[in-house]
Amino acid sequence: MTMKRADTVAEFFDRVEGRDGDLDNAVELAVSPDGRAVAFTALVTAKGEAEPVRRIAVLDLDSGALLGGLDTAPEGSAPCWSPDGRRLAWIGAGPEGEIVVGSSELVVEARYAVPGFPESIGWRPDGGALSVCSAEPGASRSDVHGSGYLPGDASLPSWLPEVSGAGSPSGGRRVWLVELAGSEATCVSPSGTTVWQAAWAGPGSVVCVASEGPTESDWYGAELAVLDVASGRLRSVLRPEAQIGIPAANPSGTLVSAVAGWMSDRGLYAGRLTVVDVATGGVTEFGDDITAQIWTDDDHVLFAALHGLDTVIGEYTVSSGACRTLWRTSQTCGDLLPDLAASGGTTALVAHGYGQPRAVATLGADGAAERRLSLAHAGSRYLAAAGGTSEPVAWQGPDGRTIEGILVTPSGPGPHPLVVHLHGGPVWAWRDEWSMHFPLTPLLAAHGYAVLHPNMRGGIGRGQDFVRAGLHDMGGADATDILAGVDALVAAGRVDPRRIGVTGNSYGGFMSAWLVATSDRFAAAVIRSPVTDWVSQHFASNLPGFDRLCLTGDPSDPASDYRLRSPLYLAAQVRTPVLLVAGAKDLATPPEQAAIFHRALVEHGRESTLVIYPEEGHGVRQRPALIDLSVRMLEFFDRHLADD
Repeated sequence: MTMKRADTVAEFFDRVEGRDGDLDNAVELAVSPDGRAVAFTALVTAKGEAEPVRRIAVLDLDSGALLGGLDTAPEGSAPCWSPDGRRLAWIGAGPEGEIVVGSSELVVEARYAVPGFPESIGWRPDGGALSVCSAEPGASRSDVHGSGYLPGDASLPSWLPEVSGAGSPSGGRRVWLVELAGSEATCVSPSGTTVWQAAWAGPGSVVCVASEGPTESDWYGAELAVLDVASGRLRSVLRPEAQIGIPAANPSGTLVSAVAGWMSDRGLYAGRLTVVDVATGGVTEFGDDITAQIWTDDDHVLFAALHGLDTVIGEYTVSSGACRTLWRTSQTCGDLLPDLAASGGTTALVAHGYGQPRAVATLGADGAAERRLSLAHAGSRYLAAAGGTSEPVAWQGPDGRTIEGILVTPSGPGPHPLVVHLHGGPVWAWRDEWSMHFPLTPLLAAHGYAVLHPNMRGGIGRGQDFVRAGLHDMGGADATDILAGVDALVAAGRVDPRRIGVTGNSYGGFMSAWLVATSDRFAAAVIRSPVTDWVSQHFASNLPGFDRLCLTGDPSDPASDYRLRSPLYLAAQVRTPVLLVAGAKDLATPPEQAAIFHRALVEHGRESTLVIYPEEGHGVRQRPALIDLSVRMLEFFDRHLADD
């Protein structure tokens, strides 16, 4: 790496991040029962730290002020209002499992120890207790959150081996009950059952996403169940064809709901709103690509969804099946997917677009989003100015189906060199959001590259048929969708056909490897956290349930999709220079997937460089490693996409 490029990239990140103590993002919003305040987890810039600091913040909607400011706000996450609005509970920031209860002004009143690592909390409807979903030591993280394991028992010697057998491993997830009048948390979910997510369903029951096994692969077969807190009995109420997530219930607990559909990753939940009558077992389904849901009374559900490239907030009436749209925007809200919070007649969200910094906003009766707290700072203003402009684009796939995407272009006349940035999942989607969720896009645009973000088949926003068309044909119609998008931009004179690169992480990494193995369209490829051999992926990854979901045949059969859809066995066909990147702690797409493709390319005399980050998991996330990756990526594209 050249010092000049490294200094340029480091300066870019310094300017983008803003000053120490700046509020950069707001996640996990919760509206007070009277609708007059919004609590959230504030992600605060901390210079010299690999990750932002998480603090509990409360925005008073009447005054527009943050109560007490951020400097003295307690560290923690996932704030949750008591039913009477007088108190807040949140997950403490310490290494031990801790739930903190404080006043609405964030004055700490009590702390409760909970075994493991709390991941979500909820108030019992009477306000006298909290449910806590907690992961046991050694449980796996979702690849969406970096993969790897949560810390194990620190008292054990470091030399002790990790032993796997035929039985279920430890590291599950349980539901605990914290009675505010007591001192100890009580486990209320049955032994041997993993509860991935939970929410109160009336005063004595909790609706759960649950499975028998605790592994990431077991999540793909999870069911919707109702847990009787007093007895610990768990009753299945929905066995979906595909996957489920984000359980909820109406206030009386007579109806429970979840989002059900084909999903590729725990943490990326999207599908049809599925409502179950607890007494009769009757099921009602509504909508497509719903990503969040909140019951406002016994008959109404507020939801967020993706419709094409648009984000929609709507209200569904269960009894009549009627739906009304409250807000529709070409920009978006939420973090990984559209999200919202609501109570007391107030709907809150974090609104943003590629050139529009994030802001905590509320929806008005006129369907407009009123920005209540801007999260813009000097860094975000620089990013908006330097990162180019975004626009929606559409083209025809080879079979005539319309495919959509987002094109980010730098300032100045074209045709520009192009980098095709492929999303992961594949059940996810690009939308017009701040920095396109990653700093890589504005960084590339700031250095003169156009960046195409295609929503090929397999992604959300177009319904379950569109998801299945890619999810069960990886490297088929989705690959031709991408190539057709490149052709459309070339035909329009927007990009230089000789200067086209490709990159992607996870599924986007697989697709990047597949494209350079099956086409000659790309002059360079940066392949990040990929799958390159589905056979070894099945036996080494912690997600064998995913490939079973998507590929036909058996991994031991050389004539199956496991072999035929693997870029590794096509390495001799690759002519594109490749930079392969992986994290050493990645359980989802182990680093060996990048290493074996690199070795195969080198043995065939192809240009390949392998970079393994020792402290990273699924994707490069920590600031020093991310800057290093950005330098390598820019230098690689500059070298191979140079204007001769």
